[in-house]
Amino acid sequence: MPHKLGSPPFHQYKTLELMSIFYHPGDWQINPSQASDSLHHHLRVRRIHQDEVFMVCDGQGQIATAKLHDSSSDKKSYLELFDIHPDTQMESPYPLTLIQGLVSNEKMNWLIEKAVELGVTKIVPIISKRSIVRLDEQQAKKKILHWEQIIIAACEQSGRTVLPTINPPLTLTNFLAKPSESDQSLRVFLSPHTEMKFVSIIKRAPGQGLSFLVGPEGGFSDDENIQIEQAGYIAATLGKRILRTETAGIVAMSAVHSLWGSF
Repeated sequence: MPHKLGSPPFHQYKTLELMSIFYHPGDWQINPSQASDSLHHHLRVRRIHQDEVFMVCDGQGQIATAKLHDSSSDKKSYLELFDIHPDTQMESPYPLTLIQGLVSNEKMNWLIEKAVELGVTKIVPIISKRSIVRLDEQQAKKKILHWEQIIIAACEQSGRTVLPTINPPLTLTNFLAKPSESDQSLRVFLSPHTEMKFVSIIKRAPGQGLSFLVGPEGGFSDDENIQIEQAGYIAATLGKRILRTETAGIVAMSAVHSLWGSF
């Protein structure tokens, strides 16, 4: 099969084995374009040479075949891009918003990574009355930067081409009072204190936007439960067993994909 116009014949270059996609933001009209410090580091660690091709994405649904340009050096990498085109086949066909009670560092890191791998579109950390972890404004800014790097790494690993967004932490009250695009989606509140099964709700409403709310380690208070239901969230259980907060959202997303045909 002939290669596409403007792209190099692939037999001229070695293809990187077990190739993952690399995040390469910026203006792709500038070609060659300079890689970020982070991408430059990754390429150096992987020992990628100028006779190898690899895939890059811009985080907004575009991908390209890339190779190191001759102007690259030990200090900076420049990428030559070929066959630039949209590709969102790894993205979920329905938007998934995870509204997650803030948990401890390692748990939150793991949760974000796995949620991205499972196709989450947006993550909203919230702080409630029983939240153990609380962040001031400066701490929150640092956490967002850290979480964004986890999102990038998880997208690269799983082949996603659109970066999910993550909001700065909000109090539950402020979140519920703030209009958002999730107002148009099916809203579910995961709770062990209800007879309504999450699976039953999902089966009746396939293939639409879904927002699900998960409490912190200590759960929500009675007042908060009322507040959440008044905001239009349907209380639903994942089963008889009580799951950890960092597990509940991941299980819910897996169930959604299984029932709606994305697995």
